Amino acid sequence: MKTESVDYQDTIIQRIKKLREEKNISQARLSEILNISRGQVGNIENPRYSHKYTLKQIDLICKHLDYPIEKIFIPEMKISPECSNAINALMESVVRYE
Repeated sequence: MKTESVDYQDTIIQRIKKLREEKNISQARLSEILNISRGQVGNIENPRYSHKYTLKQIDLICKHLDYPIEKIFIPEMKISPECSNAINALMESVVRYE
């Protein structure tokens, strides 16, 4: 039985996969962006495996695809540009801390 945390992780992974496909980015290209193997991207996107993206990788994906990271986690939320700038600054700090 999946936990709520695993279900949420799967939801985030599927949002990123959908975004990747909408932007016509292959798994191979995404693996180059993240500096990981193409197989690892495939494993992450496959719900049979427990692999997941790190927060640093999600941040990098969003920056590369010019997509607000907050929309990955809270897609229905409307955020002002000022708030989005604050979120980006927070994300940079969190990723740097990692």
